[in-house]
Parts: sequence; C-alpha cells; structure tokens
Amino acid sequence: MENKLFKCRICNNIEGNNIFTTREMMFGTKEEFDYFECAKCKCVQITEIPENLEKYYPSEYNSFDQIKKTKDNFIKRYLKKTKSKHYLKDNKNPLGKYLFKKYGPSFLLKIKPTNIDFNSSILDVGSGAGLRLISLARDGFNNITGIDPFIEKDIFYNNGVKIFKKDIYSFNGSFDMVMLNHAFEHMPNPDKVLAEIYRILKPGAIALIRIPIADSYSWKKYGINWVALDPPRHLHLLTPKSMQILAKKTGFEVVEILYDSDYYQFWGSEQYAADIPMRSDKSFYENPSNSIFSMQQIKDFKMKAIELNEKGEGDAACFYLKKIVEN
Repeated sequence: MENKLFKCRICNNIEGNNIFTTREMMFGTKEEFDYFECAKCKCVQITEIPENLEKYYPSEYNSFDQIKKTKDNFIKRYLKKTKSKHYLKDNKNPLGKYLFKKYGPSFLLKIKPTNIDFNSSILDVGSGAGLRLISLARDGFNNITGIDPFIEKDIFYNNGVKIFKKDIYSFNGSFDMVMLNHAFEHMPNPDKVLAEIYRILKPGAIALIRIPIADSYSWKKYGINWVALDPPRHLHLLTPKSMQILAKKTGFEVVEILYDSDYYQFWGSEQYAADIPMRSDKSFYENPSNSIFSMQQIKDFKMKAIELNEKGEGDAACFYLKKIVEN
C-alpha cells in the first residue's frame, strides 16, 4: 500500500525517502517534528503539516505593527532615486554612480532581473506590515501593494504603499511583478500558490521567489541542526530541481537563480548544534558579545557565505519565474 505520509508533495516520489527528526530551536521549545528528504527531487519537507500552525507564530516571530516613519525628505528621496536609476537603468549620472559605489544596490540587486521600472505594479505576498515595500517606495517605486492575512487590518501609508489583510487565494489584480520574500516555505500548498501567482501575474512577467535551499552546503554539513529548517514553520525546503518541477507544473519557466545566503547559515546552525536556541541570551542574534563566536569566526562565516553563493552552493536563493503563455 502506498504510504501517503511520506509521499513527496512536489514530485510524488514514495521510494527511498529519508525520514529524520529535528527540534524547534527558534524559541527553544525543543518540540520534535519529523521531516523527510525526497530521494528524487531532494525537497526537504515536514511529514505532516500541523493543524494548529498559528500556535508556532508568536507575536515576536514577525512584526506586524504598522510602520511609523514612511517618507524621507525631498533630498533623501532624490538621492535614493538617483542611486536606483543608476543601477536599474544604467543611468550615467555621476552622482548615482557615486551613491551606488558607496552604499551598494541593496535589494535592488535582487529585483533587477525582473525588468521592472519605477511605475511597474509590484505585489509582495506575505509582506507583513510592509517594511520592504516602504524601502522600495523610498528607492523611487510608486505602484506598490502587499498582502498578508496575519496583519490586524488593511494599512494605507502616506507614501502610497497599500497592505491588504488578505491571502493570495482571495486577492485579485494584475501585476508586473509578484514577489515572495521567505514566505513561500511557510505555505502548505506550494503548487496552488504558484497557480495563484500565475493568475495575477501579467503575461511574460516575472515572479521573484526567495527561499532557503535544501541540497546546499549547509544542509549537508549541519543536517538536523541546519538553522533554515525552522521546524515546524518551514514546511517545504526546495532545491533547484524541485522548484523546476513546480514551475513546469504551473506554467512558469525558471529563467535565473541568484544565490543570496549569508553568514546566518553558519552561526545559527552552530548554535543549534551547541543546543543554543535563537532567542537565548547566549545567542549571537540576541547578544553578539555574549555569544560563543569570536570576531574572527564571524568574519570567516561571512567570507564563506560569499564563496558559497559564487559557487551556487549557498543555502538561500532568489528564483525568477517567467509566466509562459501558450499561443
């Protein structure tokens, strides 16, 4: 008889899947959860999605409080947009070049492959209170929307950013770019979510999906202590192969992958291996000076993360999915 409990929810494989037990370590409850790694597409997934998932999202997990300061003064707005123009449009303004060199592209690096401009309609799925969207508005984008079912109520900021208390299944619209910033791994039905993204994305437009990556260096090194497992909140940890399968099922083509992991993969995983929860007073997250790491170790972690991204072995990546419309 087919064991549906251990059937991969991405590729339907049921043979040779490797089950393991890991612990909740973000808040240190150490409650155990079973996961398995698909032998075929290598997706790591929880064996059974808890019915009461909301219980594992206390208020301190993410901030849904409305953001107070949303607008910069005229000079700051001008400087930020000048920097953005230089990067996104290859503008030759020497001031933009200077600002880019001094402050870097930040999140612009991740959205450039989507080919949007300042007037493009952007939707952030799982936006929270909209911190990232407010940052984009400050960079010069002016048609920005977010949705999140867990905010208290709809939010309308004075800089034009709109956040609606909705999930993707109940939201309608048509967008030049849809993005999910580390929200996709929290969603129970990734294929259905992609189908909804396809529905609201304009033909030929690109979805940006940022997720942790299984089958990465850190997953192989740390196993059950890999910080990005985050049980039971992370339900599916995809690989490039499993994302390709999902994309093909739902009418998308993966046109680019940009690895963007950082040193969190090392200090977080090392802490969990040492039985130190993320919110412990010994955690680097809470108190760097009281953590188990030296400054040199942290520096080495940062350099290693850069190296892994360049090799395509980082534990987080941006996937760019183009909506394909058949004639």
